[in-house]
Amino acid sequence: MNWITRPIFLAVVALAVLSVAGCAWPGDFVDWQPDDYTVNCSNGMCLIPAGSFWMGCNESVDTQCGSDEKPYHEVMLSGYYIDRTEVTQSEFKKCVDAGECGTPDCGWDPTGDPDKPVVCVDWNDATAYCTWAGKRLPTEAEWEKAARGTDGRKYPWGNETATCDYAVMSVCPGDAMDVCSKSPAGDSPYGLCDMAGNVWEWVSDWYDSGYYTYSPALNPTGPVSGSNRVIRGGCFAYYYYALRASNRSAVLPSYYSDTLGFRCAMPQ
Repeated sequence: MNWITRPIFLAVVALAVLSVAGCAWPGDFVDWQPDDYTVNCSNGMCLIPAGSFWMGCNESVDTQCGSDEKPYHEVMLSGYYIDRTEVTQSEFKKCVDAGECGTPDCGWDPTGDPDKPVVCVDWNDATAYCTWAGKRLPTEAEWEKAARGTDGRKYPWGNETATCDYAVMSVCPGDAMDVCSKSPAGDSPYGLCDMAGNVWEWVSDWYDSGYYTYSPALNPTGPVSGSNRVIRGGCFAYYYYALRASNRSAVLPSYYSDTLGFRCAMPQ
C-alpha cells in the first residue's frame, strides 16, 4: 500500500463510504486526534499531512460566526503541499516573462517590490500561474486546514484576537507588506505566513453560502458550478473579523483588486 499504512487505508475507505452515504458528521471519524504540527517546509512549500480537521466556525471560541460558516463539521483530506507564502511579484514576473501570464493591471512593481504579494490578478490569472508552476489553486478545505490546523482555533496563531503583531490589517499603517513580515508570530501551525491578513487569497472553489450543509466529508472541492469564486484570509484593508480562519467571502472570477492575491498547492 506504499506509504499508506493499513489502519489509515481502512479509515479512508470507511470515510469514503460515509461520504457517499451522506451521513458523515462530527465524531464519525475513528481515532481522531489533533496533529502534532510538525513544520515540514522546503522549496517554498509546506506539507499538510493527510487526516481530518474541523472546518467552519467553532462557536466555542468564536462569537462572530457567519451563517455560511456553519455547520462546524469534520473533513478528511489527503496529504498535500501548499506554498508557504502568497505568490510574490518576483515569482509572478517569471511567468510573465515566460509568456504564460499577463501583466497585472495595478499594483505591479516587481523591481521595486519583489517580495510583496502579486495583486490585481483575477481567478483565471491565478489559475494560469499555478498551472505554469506545475501546481494548482488550493481547495477551500485545503486552505482552511493549512491556516488553522486540526484543533479548531480561530486564527492561524491561536484564539488571541488579531493585532498588528500577528497580521497586516486595517489598524496597521500602510497596505500590503512583504510576505512573512509577521512571521513567526502570525504563522499557521504548519509554518505558513500571512494566512490572516496582508491580501485576500483565491481558492479553487465556487461559492455557495449553504455548501457546508451538503459538502462531502472526504476531499471536498466545492459546488460544481456557481457565479462567484471563494476568497479567503482577509487583507490589509479589513479588521480582525475578516481575518478569522473560518471566514468566507466570494467575488466574481473576473474580479481583481490591489487587496487580492493567491498561493498555490499540489498533491503529496
